[in-house]
This record gives sequence, structure tokens and C-alpha cells, in this order.
Amino acid sequence: MRIVRLSVTVALLLFVGATVGMLIAQEVACLDSVSVAEGPEASAAEEAEGGATAGTPEQSAPDDVVASLDSLDESTATPSPEDGDPETSTSGEALTVEGDPVESELVCVVDAIYFHNTLRCHTCRTIEETAKAVLEAEFSEEFATGQMRWSTINMEQQQRYVEEYDLVKPTLILVRTVGEEQSDWVALDETWNSIRSELRFADYIENETRAFSEACP
Repeated sequence: MRIVRLSVTVALLLFVGATVGMLIAQEVACLDSVSVAEGPEASAAEEAEGGATAGTPEQSAPDDVVASLDSLDESTATPSPEDGDPETSTSGEALTVEGDPVESELVCVVDAIYFHNTLRCHTCRTIEETAKAVLEAEFSEEFATGQMRWSTINMEQQQRYVEEYDLVKPTLILVRTVGEEQSDWVALDETWNSIRSELRFADYIENETRAFSEACP
């Protein structure tokens, strides 16, 4: 009986030992397979990390290097014609204008100014209206170009003209201006004596004005 029990115990011990040995062998085999599998991945990861580290300097350059490159590009850039001097042609040669400067001609203008008082009689108004009609009819071209102008002034309200043109009664004054300066003037004093004859009055106004205008340079 004891032999049977001993045999069973030995068998159990052998079974347990075999089982433990198998478990140990399986664990060792698993560890080896894991180490083998992790080896290439770790190496690839290290290579990838190393490659990324090596490429870092190419992705961002120092600020001083960028500044040097920018200054080099600006110094070596070829200026376009649009950016150049507006007085320089596209070939780089300065533009020149031939010929002498044109001198502006001085314009001669004749002003017919009728000076009157505040209180006006019928004859005074007739002289003004008739003189204006004659001048506009005989010198229509001059009026159209601005070389002759008509105006009326109340000499009692503009006393400076009384002294300037020696006015003692309503008078038609012709003033010649060249450029910006008054060159001469004349008073048509015979208007009061000739107004009784419309033809004589018209001839007098026309002849005196034409002679005065012909003196324009």
C-alpha cells in the first residue's frame, strides 16, 4: 500500500515538475520573441529621430544669416525702369529737351470804362448805351477774344479813379494794359459834344478806339 502511495506521489511530483518546466520554457520563448520584435522598431525609431535632428538646421536659419541674405539680394538686384529716376530713360541715359525755352507773349488788352455819377441824366445814359453798342459792333472779334472789355464804374464811389484819370464829369476812358501793367490811357472828352449826331458820335468812338488799340505791341 505504501508503495502505491509513493508511486502516486512521485508521479504527481514529476507531473508538477514537467508542468513548471514547460511554463518556464514558454516564458523564456516569449521573452526572446519580444526582444527580437522590438529590436528593429527601436533601431528604425532611432534612425528617424536622428534624421529629424539632422534636418533641423536646414528648416530655420539664424536671424543674422537671413539679414545678410536680404541685404545681398537688395544690393545685387537690378533696378527696373519704373523704380528709377523719372528723368532717366530705360537705357539709363538722361532725357534731354532740345530747343530754346518758349517765351510767353504779353497780352495787350484795351478796357473801355465809362465813369458816371450816382445821379444820372438822360444824356449820360445815352452816351453809355450808344458807345457800348458801337464798340461791340465794330470790335466784335476783340470782345470775343478778350482783347477788349467794357465796364461801367460809379466814380463817386471810387474816388481813386477821379484822381487817376482827372475826371470832372461822366467820361469814357480807354485803358491799355500789356501783361499785368497798365501802359497808357486816354479820355474821350468829345462824347458830350458829338452825342447830338449819332453818326458823328459813332465815327468818333470807332476812330479813337481803333487808333488807341493799334498801339498794342
